Amino acid sequence: MNGTGKARKLRYVTVDILPLRSLLPALFLSLGILGGYLLSARFAPETEGELRRYFDGYLALTAQRPLSPEAAVQTLVCFFRAPVLAFLMGFASIGVFALPALYAFQGLVLSFSLFSFAGAMGRDSFLLLPALFAVRLLFVLPATLALGTEAFEKSRALAALSLGGGKHARPVAYGVTYWYRFAVCCVCLLIGCVLELWLVPLLLARF
Repeated sequence: MNGTGKARKLRYVTVDILPLRSLLPALFLSLGILGGYLLSARFAPETEGELRRYFDGYLALTAQRPLSPEAAVQTLVCFFRAPVLAFLMGFASIGVFALPALYAFQGLVLSFSLFSFAGAMGRDSFLLLPALFAVRLLFVLPATLALGTEAFEKSRALAALSLGGGKHARPVAYGVTYWYRFAVCCVCLLIGCVLELWLVPLLLARF
């Protein structure tokens, strides 16, 4: 009977804690997405014409010139900056505050870009949106969340240690799993970069 009670209690605690660990990234990411939507609606009259001209120029340039090193570097930066920052925040107690801000900023940037392009392109070019943003959304956001969730736990432990954990608190350990997750995310992000540089121009050439 005691064993059954302990098993039920363990299941209850597990079900109760896991959603709480996922709630923080989802909350701040949602706030960023909402903020990006509101900003895109606010600046729509000023940005729609400029975005349309930028997109037309990008299509013309892509058709005339092959892939350049500058474009490759810019794509790498766009894919890696948020996940790498999320990973590094696990080594500093400031990550307790910086990671939620990073989630919100990531959601805001992606949401603002998506809704701004949607307004500039119009309904006739709705199929362009997956071609422009699908690869980035499928790779960058999951990598940022995967690295940031674990980094937040490390950062929170560091903050507790520095704010009075005392001698009884154990030092924060970065095991093999922490580095392995980072390596896997880096490989996935590299794959995403290759797909964006190769696949997106092919898709855009069809429009």
